[in-house]
Amino acid sequence: MSVSDSAHRPSDPEQVSLPVQKDGLGLPLPTRRTPSWPPSPDEDPGLPPFPLEEPGPRPMAPGSLPSPALSLEKEEEEEDEDGEDAEEPEELRSEEHPSQFFAEAQRLREQRLLLDEDVSVGGRVYGVHRVILAAVSSLFRGRLLGSRGLQRPLSLDVTPGAWEAMLTFAYEGVLGPAPRGDVLVAAEALGAPRVKAAAQWGREGAGSTPEDEKQPSQAEELRENLRTMELLYQEGIGCDLELEAGGCRLRVHRAALACGSEFFGAMLLSGMRESQGTEVSLHTISAQDLQLLVSFAYSGVVRARWPGLLRAAQAALRYQSSSCLALCQRALAQGLNPARCLALIPMAEAPGLESLWSKARHYLLTHLPAVALCSTFPSLPLACLAELLDSDELHLLEEFEAFAAARRWLAANPDTQESEAKALLRCVRFGRMSTRELRRVRAAGLPPPLSPDLLRQLMVEAEVPGQERQREPDQALVVIGGDGLRSDMAMRQPSRGVWWARAFRCGVGLVRTVEWGQLPALPAPGRFRHGAASLAGSELYVCGGQDFYGHSNTLASTLRWDPSQGDWEEMAPLCQARSFFPLVALDGLLYALGGRDSGAALSSVETYSPKLNMWRPAPALPAPRFAHAAAVLEGQLYVSGGCGGTGQYLASLLHYDPRLEKPGTLLSPMGVPRAGHVMAALGGRLYVAGGLGETGDLLSFEAYEPRTDSWTHLTPLPSPHVGAAGAVLQGELLVLGGYSHRTYAPSHLIHAFCPGLGRWLCLGTLPRPRAEMPACILTQPTVQQIALVPTGHKTKPGR
Repeated sequence: MSVSDSAHRPSDPEQVSLPVQKDGLGLPLPTRRTPSWPPSPDEDPGLPPFPLEEPGPRPMAPGSLPSPALSLEKEEEEEDEDGEDAEEPEELRSEEHPSQFFAEAQRLREQRLLLDEDVSVGGRVYGVHRVILAAVSSLFRGRLLGSRGLQRPLSLDVTPGAWEAMLTFAYEGVLGPAPRGDVLVAAEALGAPRVKAAAQWGREGAGSTPEDEKQPSQAEELRENLRTMELLYQEGIGCDLELEAGGCRLRVHRAALACGSEFFGAMLLSGMRESQGTEVSLHTISAQDLQLLVSFAYSGVVRARWPGLLRAAQAALRYQSSSCLALCQRALAQGLNPARCLALIPMAEAPGLESLWSKARHYLLTHLPAVALCSTFPSLPLACLAELLDSDELHLLEEFEAFAAARRWLAANPDTQESEAKALLRCVRFGRMSTRELRRVRAAGLPPPLSPDLLRQLMVEAEVPGQERQREPDQALVVIGGDGLRSDMAMRQPSRGVWWARAFRCGVGLVRTVEWGQLPALPAPGRFRHGAASLAGSELYVCGGQDFYGHSNTLASTLRWDPSQGDWEEMAPLCQARSFFPLVALDGLLYALGGRDSGAALSSVETYSPKLNMWRPAPALPAPRFAHAAAVLEGQLYVSGGCGGTGQYLASLLHYDPRLEKPGTLLSPMGVPRAGHVMAALGGRLYVAGGLGETGDLLSFEAYEPRTDSWTHLTPLPSPHVGAAGAVLQGELLVLGGYSHRTYAPSHLIHAFCPGLGRWLCLGTLPRPRAEMPACILTQPTVQQIALVPTGHKTKPGR
């Protein structure tokens, strides 16, 4: 069934009439079996057609406020350098900028710097910044409008406590401690409606307000303060400084500029000539960079497509705007593709961009075949290409891809010295190649003017098997429990094993292995069909599931693994025993969603607070379901598929918001109803893979784009994975284990999908075949500190 077919389904995706007969593992039996077995990428004798880039996220709607930073887009009116069609610039907003802005304003006030207003209250004179107070008070807005330098002190007939509470609100976004009645009087006198609203919340509580309204948070109040100041700037109200650069003139507020930009703050507080006058000419900054820095200081927003973001990052780095630099780096790292990574090469050595370059380098290592097909690949410096080819972390389907990349670069750079070409080709590990790969190398040869003898010499030197490539992730992939076979293969048995992947290795030909280490085992007798999640990458929680195969064996217990203790600790149990459910972490809490108990599907949801060690009911799902999947994408929780209350397979995708009384919103359904599948968030999209459907084992693989509410079919899985574990590690989706409904045999295979290459790769195997288990990602140092003695266990992929 194609995605387009979904438009012809019933309007309610929950209503899919299917048989309810169950298989041996508790899922409904399919009505028909027409399994599809596409060839594995490992068996393709030719180089696969790699796409040049992953479809990137669509831009968010541009903001309604004008931004001088739009001038960054002039050079992008035509098609982007990396082949993308021109799009509306994306609005990127720094969440931390308002708090940093007002923290600096508070520091300046405490040190009596750049003050332009004296206020007398109760016999005491307070120095303030007019533009800060004008953001919350119409009285100060009027004084800012008619300001001509420092005026005589303004005397206010309000209580000192109420005045200081309002000052705290203007500079910190919260009311200071003062009688709320006094604050209300002061708010009326000063024309401060938001201060009045905050005082009414504190005085009367939320009970007197409409249900759909809630008290703004401190961060929201600071954002509103900054937005009001931006409006003052755009209207030119109270601007006391004119900046000029490259023919561009901007009138700004001296205090606001110092708070919003480290560069201008240093200039205005230096005591030099530029800090004294009302006009400043800047000879070392371009008009575009000036507009960017001023706009960001007032808004915390950058509007640009990718090339504009690159320029913005360079400007922020040069002119010391740390929050702008952090925002641009995050956006640049999320939108990487081959051409963009190559564009970042010249910035590789720039101090302050180490984090961005680290991500770009990792992308190059994991997407080299696609990078080699990029039109700008020949411009990659020789030393950089050699470093990539020589790295143990280079992630390839086969070693021939490394040779193909080197050969393409040499063909595009015919002036390369033979000694340099030889050094580059020695980074290719010919000793790891299979016989088939070596035949392809001989058939391809070297591009002219390089001598054919050079290739023969290198291949003779490599007759001794080359060193294996290995990847040691900076995070630990952990697999917990599951349903497997006893070591003697005599019967099925729930597992107690907790394993973590220490390294992924690739030897001669296509032989891949995983080196596993053990963590403390689960308490006896083990469990499967349970949920697991990590908090802050360190604490690991496991709850629910089953310890045997009957309906009465459903568990409610909760276990926690804390590195400070080393062993598992029993915590507060679930309110209701459940299995076949996902456990996810969101905003510091755990959510157990739906599942099955005593053979009945559940719609109930409960949430766990680690601080209180307590489970509490949360708003229920719209309908019962089990064997479904859940993932968090950009702070939003999504639930997909599963089996409904009568055993039907579901295609639905649900946005679950626990803050709402009716938390479920149905989105565009998947192209295929499925249960026992995996779902994960990666690169701004949701991916669902595998599972069981109407036709039996599902190999289908789909991606959901939240901005368009649409699904796309992708390269199918190489083999069945029903009841598998899923995780995202180093930018790849991993699907681990599970079983095949056709044979009921548990799987030990680990398949990884690389979005930028659009293909699956077998990474090796689990320590033992297992299914119905979760996987989590933990921080590597945490695992290494308390892990038991490494087993040194290595596994080879079964074929």
